[in-house]
Amino acid sequence: MRAERVFAAVDIGTTKICALAAEMTEKGPQFLGAGTVPARGIKKGIVVNIDEAADAVQRAVHDAEASSGRKLRMAVVGMSGQHIAGIPSTGVIGLQGGEITRDDRMRAIDSAKTLYIPLDREVIHVIPSEFILDGQKEITDPVGMSGVRLESKIYIITAHAQTVQNLEKTCSRAGLQVLETVFGPAATALATLTADEIGRGAVLADIGGGTTDIALFRDGALVHAAVIGIGGLHITNDLAVCMNISGADAEKGKIAMGSACMQDGKREAAARVSVPGDASRKVSRQQMAAIIQPRCEELFEMVKHEVHRAFPHGPFPCSMVLTGGTALLNDISGLAASLLNMPARLGMPQGISGLKGGLRDPAYAAAVGLLVYAFEHGSLNRTSAAPAGSVIGNFKERVKELTGYKEFLEMLQKKKKGVSYV
Repeated sequence: MRAERVFAAVDIGTTKICALAAEMTEKGPQFLGAGTVPARGIKKGIVVNIDEAADAVQRAVHDAEASSGRKLRMAVVGMSGQHIAGIPSTGVIGLQGGEITRDDRMRAIDSAKTLYIPLDREVIHVIPSEFILDGQKEITDPVGMSGVRLESKIYIITAHAQTVQNLEKTCSRAGLQVLETVFGPAATALATLTADEIGRGAVLADIGGGTTDIALFRDGALVHAAVIGIGGLHITNDLAVCMNISGADAEKGKIAMGSACMQDGKREAAARVSVPGDASRKVSRQQMAAIIQPRCEELFEMVKHEVHRAFPHGPFPCSMVLTGGTALLNDISGLAASLLNMPARLGMPQGISGLKGGLRDPAYAAAVGLLVYAFEHGSLNRTSAAPAGSVIGNFKERVKELTGYKEFLEMLQKKKKGVSYV
């Protein structure tokens, strides 16, 4: 096994840090091992203490090394936080009327990049969403077509430059070379959504501990992204305050008997269980649901607002996929479907061979998605990582273009033939 083909996917969240070790093969990443530790020095996806965060990352990577038997020196790192922002942009170029080449396609995209980005912002991704050729709309790839005027529509995802720098410093202190920093949902979608969902339109909600990452897809591309400052810890805190118990006991109770909908709780209204840490106290599932449901409703109302922001004139996405640890809360998919008026399901990570046990849980979808992302974007083929903390210099050199999701998923399906993927 060539050492340079072994790498880590590191998902740095508010509650946990997960490191997955994998070997890059021609058919995709082969899972080797995993390490998960409680997060430290992280708040709502942002590094607030580099030393503590670096120590936690190092411990997660060490566990992944012990599990895989391989040394991990390079990593693709996921990032989140409310500092993330998306900017739509358009550009246009003139053509000679001949067949459109890939260079023409890139020129059209480059023309859309010529907008002002504040110096304190870092460009994370540039995502082509649509091309318009001589007035013909909804073209996903104009290469091979003919025309005289090519317009491109792109979506630029940016992050606070200092925050990116602190994240890369954290990983560097943990002994890792950062190949790429990736906006979480951009990778999670590759492990949880189907080609049909991305093509017809879908809402991906990754509900983490401190934040919820939102990504909206249409016609094979990510067209809107947002980070909402509500996550599973807010539900835990609500339970702790309303029930006058510790945060640890509230978390245990939420996992064991929590429900996002009181209707679900009524089905077992007679069932009363002991409060963790206090066997003498009893509480019904209905009582817990009455505390949890308002917070979940608040979250999905904010998701709904983002949907209307992205598609003010419709049509709205056709479905919703929930992932992240909090997505396992009883009946949360039903509540989401009711409030957003669209089908909702759990997003289970897939597309990587060798995954076992708990790694198939939605809580690990972001980490698994980073492995898939590394394969699709050739992350290991890069000769060096981007300079840590650099702000926008040469715009064309700093951006990372994301290709069409629908096209990639179709390609991935072809590559799966003859390979055991779970």
